Amino acid sequence: MERCGRTGNEAGPRRIVHEIEGRSSARTVMLNVATHRMPLAPPRDYDVALPPDLARYGASVRARAVGTGPAVVVLGGISATHLVCPDVYGRGGWWPGVVGAGDAIDPAASTILGVDFAADDTGAAAPTTAEQATVVLAAMDAAGITRASFLGASYGGMVALSLAATAPERVERIVVISAGPAPHPMATAIRSLQRRIVSLGMETGRGADALAIARGLAMVSYRTAQEFGERFEGGIGSSDPLGGSEPGAYLCARGEDFVGRMSPGRFLSLSASIDRHRVDPAHVTAPALLIGAESDQLVPPSQMQALAGALGGPAELRILASRYGHDMFLKETAAMNALVGPFLRGEA
Repeated sequence: MERCGRTGNEAGPRRIVHEIEGRSSARTVMLNVATHRMPLAPPRDYDVALPPDLARYGASVRARAVGTGPAVVVLGGISATHLVCPDVYGRGGWWPGVVGAGDAIDPAASTILGVDFAADDTGAAAPTTAEQATVVLAAMDAAGITRASFLGASYGGMVALSLAATAPERVERIVVISAGPAPHPMATAIRSLQRRIVSLGMETGRGADALAIARGLAMVSYRTAQEFGERFEGGIGSSDPLGGSEPGAYLCARGEDFVGRMSPGRFLSLSASIDRHRVDPAHVTAPALLIGAESDQLVPPSQMQALAGALGGPAELRILASRYGHDMFLKETAAMNALVGPFLRGEA
């Protein structure tokens, strides 16, 4: 395989820190918002027990509630954690620019709930998104949240759809970004290859290496040929078949980063969970905003359009032009803020 040592011409986006643990203070802390300071209560952390029928996925998951105001549950891709909101110093949070002070989901105006996904860390079993929705409901109960709006992207959008279909009484509004009622066949094909790579690595004692390669393959499906063409030079510079390249170095770096926050077994469980996803859109009756990307290879615009027409409640569909494909929701933060904030506040 291509050697994944770092090279001088490696290029890549600023790393998004997915998990920075912090301790809650007993006192109220101060958050600087724009040019003035506003009091913000410390985050509330919960150890959420899993129902007995989900025991194969562990005893509990973590959840965190931040801020005050109407509740918004924020769910992301399979590597997202319960630490969705930056701390009072602006550190951490996996969705900067969308969730945080002055953003669409602002802890000064909303109670923001983040939840870790349940998974089988051995990789032997995959939960359904309906089971994942049960975990989210348990986290809401632990946080004392009866009803909430939901912002779900990628896998988190699938879970949000499942929850809205099975527990409509708990849902105010729902924003679904780059997620359909079922996985697209091409996306399933790509993930099947990733799981085979990781499984082979685990069997041969090289699970971490295999996971890094699988993540690189995933990044090719998340992003676009346009972006790679604008950022990198193609080709390799020597006769070594495994010699380095600019795009190869980028994919190696992304794989190494992923291995630092995801185990091979957990990846198998959650990747397969995506491909177990099924929901009847007619059962989703809450007002919905659907957002997709023209360039998304995993959830193409046609799938988002079909979902909009099949939902059981009022739906608004926005398909955005973006060079970032499936990762549009992480990169096009200005567009996300312009759409998500007004919709969740009932202004659109």
